[in-house]
Amino acid sequence: MSDMSEVRKKQDAFLDKWISGEGIEFISEETKAAYQERAGLIAAAFRLDDSIKRVPVMPLTTFAPTMMKGISGKEAMYNPDAAGQAYVDFCETYQPDAAGAAPMLMYGPALETLKYNLYKWPGQGVPDNLSYQFHEKEYMTADEYGKLISDPTDFYLRTWMPRTHGALAPFADMPPIYGAMELPMLGPWLVGIGTPPMQEALKALMEAGKQCFDWINTMGAYLGKIMAMGFPFYAGGATKAPFDTISDSFRGTTQLMMDLYRKPDMVLEAVERLVQPMIDAGIAGAVANNNPIVFIPLHKGADGFMSNAQFEKFYWPTLKKVMYGLAEAGCIPGCFVEGGYNQRLEYLADTSDIRCMYLFDRTDMTKAAEVLGGKVCIAGGFPVSMILTATPEKVEEETKKLIDAAGKDKGYILSIGCALDEGKHDTMLAFCNAAKTHGVY
Repeated sequence: MSDMSEVRKKQDAFLDKWISGEGIEFISEETKAAYQERAGLIAAAFRLDDSIKRVPVMPLTTFAPTMMKGISGKEAMYNPDAAGQAYVDFCETYQPDAAGAAPMLMYGPALETLKYNLYKWPGQGVPDNLSYQFHEKEYMTADEYGKLISDPTDFYLRTWMPRTHGALAPFADMPPIYGAMELPMLGPWLVGIGTPPMQEALKALMEAGKQCFDWINTMGAYLGKIMAMGFPFYAGGATKAPFDTISDSFRGTTQLMMDLYRKPDMVLEAVERLVQPMIDAGIAGAVANNNPIVFIPLHKGADGFMSNAQFEKFYWPTLKKVMYGLAEAGCIPGCFVEGGYNQRLEYLADTSDIRCMYLFDRTDMTKAAEVLGGKVCIAGGFPVSMILTATPEKVEEETKKLIDAAGKDKGYILSIGCALDEGKHDTMLAFCNAAKTHGVY
C-alpha cells in the first residue's frame, strides 16, 4: 500500500485538473467560472474542506431528464438527439452542481444487433414508456469458478459473452487467444476465427461498435454543451465491487448466496482475482474523460443480503482494495450505497485516509453523519418517492432537515438516494433550490 499522504496528493492533483476545466471550450468566461465553482464545491466536499461555502446538489438521474420532457424510454434509447437535448434542458432548468451521465441510457439499436440478453429494454421486453430492467440469470455455472479464476479475460470472452450476447454465441467456439502466440500456431488459430459462424459474430460486433460510435458522436455534442454551459459531470468512470460482479452478472444472487456455504474458498479466490480488472476498468473511464470520480454501485453488500461476518469476509476486503487501487491512480471512488448500510457504517469509516464518497440510499443519514462525519464525504439520503409524490413545500422542508442532519461536518453532497428514472418539475426545482437556500455554511 502506498503512503496515504502521497495518494491524497495524487487525488488532489486529479481533482484540480478536473476543476480547471482543461480542454473544455466554454461558452464564456462566466460559464467557465460557473463550472469551476461547481466542480470546486464537489471537490471541497470530497476533501472535507472547512472553507466550503455551501452544500453541493447532485441529482442522481438516469431517465428522469428524458421522462420529464415527455420522451418515452424507447425514444431516449433510440434517439440520441432527443436524449441529449433533454439532458441539456435539465441542467438549464434545475442548475445542479453536477450533471447526470446521459450515456447511461445506452443505445437500443446496438443492443439489438448484439441480441443482448443481460437486460430488457423499452421495446425489447419492457413497455416503450418505461426504462430498462436487469435480467438476472445463472450465466456462470457452479463448476466454472476455476475457469474464471484461472483467466478472467478468457472466461469473459469465450464463456460469458456468448451467453449474454446472442449474436456472439460463436465466441464459445473461438480458440484460446494464446494459440496465436507463435507463427506455427497462428494458422490454426486463424482458421477458428475464419469459420462462417465466427465471421458473422465478428460482423455483428463490428456493426454494434459502429452504431455506438455514431451514437456517442451525436450524444457527445450535447455532453460537450453541458460542460461548456458550466456543468461538470458526476462521474468520469465506473466499476463494480468484485462480489457484485459475480453476483449480478455471473452467478446470480440466489446461486452466489448458496456458494457462500457450498464453496466459500472458490468465492474468495474469484473476488480476489477480479480486483485488478475492476481497478483497471474504473481508471480507464476516469482518465479518458478527465474526471477523477469513479461511480461504484454497491448491490449485494446491503443490510439483509448477508451478515456482518459475511460482509467482512466476502464483500468488504475486495471492495476496499478496488477503492484504494483507484485512489492510488488519483481517482475518487464514488460508491452508490444502494439499500441500507446501517450495520456497515463502521467498515466504511476505514477508508478515511483516502478521498472517497458514499452516496446513501436507505441508510439513516443522522447515523451516517455520526459515524462518518469528518472522516469521508457522504451524500444522498433523500427518498426518491418524495420527488414523485410530495409537494414542493414538503420537499423543501425535508431537504432542510436532511442538510441539517448530514451536512454539519461540511462533507455532505445533497443527492437523491436512488437513480432517478422519473420526476416532477415542481418538486425537482424545490429540491435543487433548497441546497442553495438551506445549505449555505
